Amino acid sequence: MLMPAAILVMVVLAAITVDRAVVFGAQRDLVTTAQVIADNGASLGVDIDHLRSDGQIEVDHEAIADAVDDASVVLDPGTSFTWFLQGDEVVVELQREVPLVFSPGVPGAPHAEQVTARASAELRLSDP
Repeated sequence: MLMPAAILVMVVLAAITVDRAVVFGAQRDLVTTAQVIADNGASLGVDIDHLRSDGQIEVDHEAIADAVDDASVVLDPGTSFTWFLQGDEVVVELQREVPLVFSPGVPGAPHAEQVTARASAELRLSDP
């Protein structure tokens, strides 16, 4: 009689493990995507003419907006996307709902989980 109960416990633990792996994988993917978008905005958001003339970094807001918008085309459908400048950093925040695999089969359990990611990239010259 203990064997069927032990098997049931193992199946439930395996289902929880799979659902957690799906959420962690989606979050890792979202963090990577947010970092790529932030890096793209920071690298292309510097006014090149101003940098070449006096060696100082000046932020080009329009270039950052264009670079971030161009990079955001890789986002999965349903991903909410915001970005802003915080000092000399481009900050990107992403949020997406990830459907779970086994939890929807359990009455009262959630069918999806919200995953968020935030990444930033600094606008600065590299050290010589």
